[in-house]
Amino acid sequence: MEPKEEEEIELERGEEFLLLQEKLDKLRKGRIKWDDFLQTVDLSSPMLRAAATSKEGDTILHLAALHGRKEIFEQLGNDVSFRWRRNLHGMTPVEIAQFLHKKELFSYSPDRFSFCDQPGVHIEEKLQPMLAEIEYLSHPIFEGSTGLYKILSRSQNAKKMDQIPPEKIWMGIYFDKEIQQGLHPPVSIRFVDKEVGCGLFTKARIPSCAYVGEYTGVVSERKKRHLEGKTYCVRYTVWEMGRKNFVIDAEKKGNFTRFINHSAKPNLSLQSVYWRGLPRMIFVALKEIPEGAQLTFDYGTFFWKECHQIPKNLTS
Repeated sequence: MEPKEEEEIELERGEEFLLLQEKLDKLRKGRIKWDDFLQTVDLSSPMLRAAATSKEGDTILHLAALHGRKEIFEQLGNDVSFRWRRNLHGMTPVEIAQFLHKKELFSYSPDRFSFCDQPGVHIEEKLQPMLAEIEYLSHPIFEGSTGLYKILSRSQNAKKMDQIPPEKIWMGIYFDKEIQQGLHPPVSIRFVDKEVGCGLFTKARIPSCAYVGEYTGVVSERKKRHLEGKTYCVRYTVWEMGRKNFVIDAEKKGNFTRFINHSAKPNLSLQSVYWRGLPRMIFVALKEIPEGAQLTFDYGTFFWKECHQIPKNLTS
């Protein structure tokens, strides 16, 4: 074969690759429809499987997760070259689907439990009919792909600029297993009184500095309506200097931690930690907590000001 012909073949391959990358990028941004894309692209193409991604580093399976395309996820999801590949933000297609709450893409999900049968949590029988309306979340979910990618990008930039305290990064590594698997001490949700409502109690001794749980809910950009009059909405830290633009709301979707009450003398601390590119809000024991004690943390003066409520103080 003549060298010129080889060069022409390589040039054609390069042009084909750039065209495929452009199509993936347009698909990512919604500039072309899936039906149009699938008519012009062969899903079995070695180039598509080997290297082609959008500018964000998203493979075709990442995009299927973003847009909830079950047929693509089923067709390509078992291919390890797709399933575990990470985009430029360090996310796999499976993680993208989980954080966007695309339950229809999975045959198995940790969120298959209802709120009243979430692992390691006992709920008083009289409370179950009321709490059954809450959707159980084992991890935070995001209101949309735009917000998720914005948070991933800002967290990545904050890490590059050394805006994330080292202890937050260390805690994300140290509690990696607990965050990933949702491990926590056994707890119970009980009725406290008419003023406070329900509270969370430990069913076993908790050592000082132990992981107690993660605050889960729906993450979205902060608007005035989010905090006004709401008890289950807290700030979601992204570590940008001077910016506090996101909240995590557990009013309708969350887990047992939404029932941790306020106290001026708390036994827990709510920490924002850096976990695999994302902020995660976790509770850590400030001291040894005896079996049967109510779990509490300090909501902070800003919370009470924003939701226009008077602090409901408890003794821990």
